[in-house]
Amino acid sequence: MVTGRSRMRRALAFGLVALAFNVTQPFVLVGLPLAALLVAVGPRKASTALFVGAIVALCFLGERSGLWWFERGWPLILGGGFVWVMAWRPDWSFSAQALSALGVAVAAASLVFLASPAAWLDVDASMAMQARQAASTMLTLLGDSADDTARSLMSKVSGVQVAVFPALLGVSSIGALGVAVSIRDWLAGDASRQYGRLRSFSFNDHLVWIWLAGLILILAPMGEIAGRIGSNAVFFMGALYVVRGMAVALTVVGSISVLAGVIGAVVAILIYPVLALLLAVMLIVGLSDTWLNVRERIRARREDVL
Repeated sequence: MVTGRSRMRRALAFGLVALAFNVTQPFVLVGLPLAALLVAVGPRKASTALFVGAIVALCFLGERSGLWWFERGWPLILGGGFVWVMAWRPDWSFSAQALSALGVAVAAASLVFLASPAAWLDVDASMAMQARQAASTMLTLLGDSADDTARSLMSKVSGVQVAVFPALLGVSSIGALGVAVSIRDWLAGDASRQYGRLRSFSFNDHLVWIWLAGLILILAPMGEIAGRIGSNAVFFMGALYVVRGMAVALTVVGSISVLAGVIGAVVAILIYPVLALLLAVMLIVGLSDTWLNVRERIRARREDVL
């Protein structure tokens, strides 16, 4: 049974993921998949129809230029893919359904961009402009306090965002789907969906080949396009393996207080080398779990002891 408090915590966690990696409008990224879920699986009430109408109306506001079409087209494909995967494999976990829906959306978007390369060039240029504007706005807010180091850092962050925005969009899309499903379950009063705890987070071990293929594309002299594809594959799968590494670490430790977790996160964020080291360790642990299956070994040992 999922309580209201646990549902709220879960929605908040997914929302933080969607915001932290966001490169498009968060409301639209959550709203359109939510509307698709409500239309497909309900609850079918008059209030739901009004709610869906309000969401769609708000999502389709704004000047129809630049990223407008992409920021609406992607969530529609993502939401449609998630609804299809739910109907096709209702017994799958949320993470499996979300990753599969993301794969469907990537395949569909790739076909569109292959058919119209100019559309991809427009999206890429608009994303680059948006990243530069965000960096410029941040430097303006910092004012005279922004030294050369801060300006250099903002320039690097902007460059990374431009290069790997598809991977950032992929991670934020999973978070957005989590928020949409949580809201839909709350509206339907459905407390039966099982998400599992963070320490049980996992995914198909064969996905490691995507990370390895991306690494090969980065290291091998195959050109700029191949390198960029590889960078996005490594970044996206790396983010998943960092979370998997955290799940393994929680299983090994057993438990950790909320206060200790918050303090540790704040220290890691404020001290960049600590954060970089922590992410690297979690990545290695997550990748290692593909072959070592650490959590199953620990559970087996504990069962033997009992």
